[in-house]
Amino acid sequence: MERFDTMLKAAEFAATQCKSWSFATSSDRYDINGLLVLAKTCDSENPIDEDSFYVVSPAGAIGLCKDGEDIDWLFLTGSSEDEDLLASYQVDPQINFCPKCGSGVVSGARFCGKCGNRL
Repeated sequence: MERFDTMLKAAEFAATQCKSWSFATSSDRYDINGLLVLAKTCDSENPIDEDSFYVVSPAGAIGLCKDGEDIDWLFLTGSSEDEDLLASYQVDPQINFCPKCGSGVVSGARFCGKCGNRL
């Protein structure tokens, strides 16, 4: 799941995953252009606070995570019904040092650059 600071950035990414959405609490439907216009308006009229962020599911559903807690799913895709949408956002733990040799590792690396150990 991807994380974004603005609704527009989330909508732009979601548009690469899906082509239409429905608003979670109504039957309103949005195509790519409609979603992008709505997202831009939302960001200018009602920006989120610094502790909140938007998330986009692998299928393109868009949710708001207030204060880094539960996800409020705002826009659902046709395949969201089949997708297991998470209730909260979990941050993957960051590994800073190789557990085998103790060498510092690059953020996001899958293997240690010194000993080759899988991280």
